[in-house]
Amino acid sequence: MKTLLTILMLSLTALPAFAFVPDGEELAARLQKSYGPLRSWQARMTFPDYPGVSVELWYARGKWRQQWQAGDKAVAVGSFGNVAGACTAGSFPLSPLFVWLVPHPVKTWQSWGVDVTSGSYGFCGEAPCLMLGADPADETKPTVYLNNEDLAPLTVRYPSDAGMITVEFSDYRTYAGYPVPQQVAVRSSLGELAARVEWVRINGADGEELYARDALDPTLCAEPPMPFDLLRQTFRYPRAQ
Repeated sequence: MKTLLTILMLSLTALPAFAFVPDGEELAARLQKSYGPLRSWQARMTFPDYPGVSVELWYARGKWRQQWQAGDKAVAVGSFGNVAGACTAGSFPLSPLFVWLVPHPVKTWQSWGVDVTSGSYGFCGEAPCLMLGADPADETKPTVYLNNEDLAPLTVRYPSDAGMITVEFSDYRTYAGYPVPQQVAVRSSLGELAARVEWVRINGADGEELYARDALDPTLCAEPPMPFDLLRQTFRYPRAQ
């Protein structure tokens, strides 16, 4: 009997962690419980290493608007990873906040190559987290780390033409009833950038005129100073795998 109990204990402790990871439907249901009807938001990003430069962001179900402010203004609109229109002559950077809470997150993460059916539980800093898609020691595969209690996104990692991109969201607070990050950092082989996030509005950025290309001022504008170009170099929006 003692031998049988020993074998049973060993077999239980050897069960792979991914056996307990919720399936796609359960994940989607839990995310709906945490974020419910959050359809749109407005936020402002500032950069500790680049004082005097800020960017106002509006986002609604994948559509976005950016307004960089550094004396003059530079504006662009688009959706997901596409820039539909901008006042600058060159390319416009995308914001790492655009991968924070995407429409239909589970399906979207799967399209980015994240295996949402496998993963493990652990700690992200001091927060217990659910690590989807790869073992924590494997930095070569797409993965999403979520707070284990409310499923707030903590880390999103995926491949790009700039190498592996890692976006980290931290310092979560409750705003308008939802957990939202106050800090975001993006890292790639081309560099890294940290930003502070000030939330302005939840579910008040749905107006179609905000995202309309025809509503942009056709006047050509100058590119803002750094970190405008640094963000353009370091961040890429995920592509479907």
